[in-house]
Amino acid sequence: MKRMILRGALILAALMVVLATTAVGYRAWRQRENAQALAIHTAHGIDEAAFVPIGGIGQWVQIRGDDRNNPVILFVHGGPGFSETPMSALLRLWEKTFTVVMWDQRCAGKTFARNGARSCAGLSIAGVAKDGIALTDLLRARLHKSRIVLLGHSWGTMVGLRMAHDRPDLFSAFVGTGFVVSIAEKEPVDYAGAMARLRAAHAEDGIRALQKIGPPPYRSQADIQTERDWSERYDIASERDLFANMTPLVLFAPRWSLWDVYEYLQAGTFANEATFAADNSYDARDLGRKIEVPFFIINGELDHVTPTSLAQTYFDGIEAPLKVFIVLKGAGHSAVLTAPDAFLHALLTRVRPVAMQAEVPTR
Repeated sequence: MKRMILRGALILAALMVVLATTAVGYRAWRQRENAQALAIHTAHGIDEAAFVPIGGIGQWVQIRGDDRNNPVILFVHGGPGFSETPMSALLRLWEKTFTVVMWDQRCAGKTFARNGARSCAGLSIAGVAKDGIALTDLLRARLHKSRIVLLGHSWGTMVGLRMAHDRPDLFSAFVGTGFVVSIAEKEPVDYAGAMARLRAAHAEDGIRALQKIGPPPYRSQADIQTERDWSERYDIASERDLFANMTPLVLFAPRWSLWDVYEYLQAGTFANEATFAADNSYDARDLGRKIEVPFFIINGELDHVTPTSLAQTYFDGIEAPLKVFIVLKGAGHSAVLTAPDAFLHALLTRVRPVAMQAEVPTR
C-alpha cells in the first residue's frame, strides 16, 4: 500500500514538473514570437531598454521608435505603482510617428522588481516629478531633442503636471488622460456613480459593501480599493475587462521575467499605501491657473474614475499658449490602452504638429 502511494506521489510530481516545464517553454516561445513581431528594423529606428540611474536607484526605461527624427513622447504611467510598460505592444503604431519612452517609476514595474520596497521610501508626487525631470534631461541628450511631449495617465497627470509646471522649458506639450483635478472633488462623484450603477444592476452585495465603507473621505487605502473593485465590475466593458485583456500582454512581454511579472503585481500595494495621505490632498489648481506649455486633455467620455466633466471645468479655467480638450466617445478611464488607435489619431492631428514646430535641433 505504501509503495502504491509513493508511486502515485512520484507520478503526480513528475506530471507537475512536465506541466511546469511545458508552461515555461510555452511562455518563452510566446515571448520570442512577440519580440520578433515588435522588432524595429528601420535604418533610423531605436529599440533600447535598460536600468538608468535616477534619484539614487536604477529605474527601467524603454525607448522605441521607427525614426529617431520623430517627436519624443515620455509616457508617465498611472497608479501609483502601475507600470504600463509591459503593455506597450498596444502602442506599436505610435512608434511609427513618435519615439515612445516608457518609464517604470520608483515603486513600479521592473524598477520595483530590482529595488524592492526601498524604491517606495518617501514616494511622493514631487519626488517622482523630480525623477521625471532628471530622466527628461537624459532623454534630450540621448535623443538629440530640445523638447519632448509629456503624456500622463491618471496618477501620471498629477506627476506630469508638476513636471510641466516646474520645467516648462523641457516640454513641447503636456497631454493628460484620465486627468485628475482634485481627489477631494472626484471621490464623492465616483462613489455616487458607482452606487447608482450598482443599484441599477440590483447588485446587493456591492451596495452593502459601499454602504459599509461609507462615502468619502475614505479612512484607508482598503476603503478606496473596495469602491474601485465594485465600480470596475459595473463599468463599461472595456474597463471591466481591462485586467483580463491585458494579462496576456504582461505575461508574454519581451524582456519581462516571471519574477518581474510577480513583482509588478506587488508594487501597487506598496505604492498606494505610501501615497495615500498625499493623494487625498491633491488639487491641480494648487499649481496655479497658468500652464506655460501647450496643454491637451484627451479623456474617455465614460471615465468613472476621473470624471471628464471635472476635467472640462478645470480646463475651462486655465490659461495656456494653446489648449485643446478632446473626448473619446465610448471610452473610459483607460482610453490610452483600450482605444490606442483613436488616441493616436488625436496625437497625430493635434499634438504632433505642435511638437514638430517647437523642436529645435540640438545636433
